Amino acid sequence: MDAELTWSDVGARVATARRLVGLSQEQVAEALNVDRSAVAKIEAGRRQLSSLELVRLAERLERPLAWFVTSPPPAVASRRAQQAEQRSDPVGDLVLEDVSRDVTLLVEVKAIRPPHQPGRYSSFGADDVEAVGTIATSVRDCMRVDRSKPLLALSDAAARIGLYAYSLRLGEGAVDGCYAEVGDGIGVAVINGDRDSGHRRFVLAHEIGHHVLGDAFSTDWGGATGEHERAIDALARSILIPPGISRRWSELTLKHEKRSSAIILGAEYRVSWSLLLFRLRELSLITGSDLRVLDSRSPTRADYLEAGVRVEEELVAPEVSTGVLQAAIRAYKKHKISAERAVEIARGAVTVDELPARDEIPLEALRNELA
Repeated sequence: MDAELTWSDVGARVATARRLVGLSQEQVAEALNVDRSAVAKIEAGRRQLSSLELVRLAERLERPLAWFVTSPPPAVASRRAQQAEQRSDPVGDLVLEDVSRDVTLLVEVKAIRPPHQPGRYSSFGADDVEAVGTIATSVRDCMRVDRSKPLLALSDAAARIGLYAYSLRLGEGAVDGCYAEVGDGIGVAVINGDRDSGHRRFVLAHEIGHHVLGDAFSTDWGGATGEHERAIDALARSILIPPGISRRWSELTLKHEKRSSAIILGAEYRVSWSLLLFRLRELSLITGSDLRVLDSRSPTRADYLEAGVRVEEELVAPEVSTGVLQAAIRAYKKHKISAERAVEIARGAVTVDELPARDEIPLEALRNELA
């Protein structure tokens, strides 16, 4: 057990995990073959657990054994401390800790290395159009995507600036997304896979904003509150829908009415209808009257078919950043992590039987190991 943790900390984790899986103390007591009072004492930190009991608990409460006895990554611990009196999301909190731990391990074994770009940007106001546009352009350049065309495969682009994204089912009432910094220029973002595709992409773009501004952590419930969150929302809009979209808008409106043009544009840039309309108004490509008319009727599937476009979804849960999957396999091949740990990090994307053959260990390395 980590020296920083006490039995009270372990007990608190037992209680949290028990509530999340919907078990009573009596049900946990059955798994441990103890009285309910013993479980109450464990959760209160007044009774220690044997290694065998911990293993049984981990299995029954569906949590990794290490989760009960190791400290969370620093950013996650700081996030919890500062959110003590704010709205919380236990499921999102646990998932963020899990993925932070996974990526931290991959950093420690040098399977993931800090990116060269981007640097950290200074804070700016939501209405500072010039600053927002400059930073959004710089971020797109660092992600190696065109400055004006649709930013597709957003998760892969985010990994190129050191942000590793996960889309996981957290539930309708859970957080939209959360972010934590886990190393120098490296962060993780968890996106609620139960949201629609356009919203998932916007939330990830928002977490990219937290990442490039050097925030240690964030929890986003939808609906920006505070100047900092409003500024990041403005940056996210500019990253997904750059000013260069105006040329495409002009091309479309020469051939189609505004509604059909917007439907095509939304499918091409893979953004939600409301976000697209807001951005078109922000760029003065439509009037306030246009916005009200277009916003009064959201497009249906038939509208997209009539326009001859297909809505392509991204971040479909469960999805793990390709960068994380590649790093986990590299670490396994180089004997840095076990097959079981690699599969755990991959979260079902690969099985033990599907893992590639490991690299041969040089004879000299074996000699040094046995010396």
